[in-house]
Amino acid sequence: MFEKFGGILGPLVFSIAIGETGSSRGAILWVIGFFVVGGALLTRVNIPEGERMAREADARTHSA
Repeated sequence: MFEKFGGILGPLVFSIAIGETGSSRGAILWVIGFFVVGGALLTRVNIPEGERMAREADARTHSA
């Protein structure tokens, strides 16, 4: 789902930034900003909790 959202939002923001500034530099800064925000969000992921939840979901699907 998020791949589709990113596939629409990225080019949209890129084209809006080029349209507003007349240069691709501003658009590239927006793309860099998206990566920075994404990286910041990834630092908040609780990996052990995600692994535990995945094991539980896997156990439920195999036991059914």
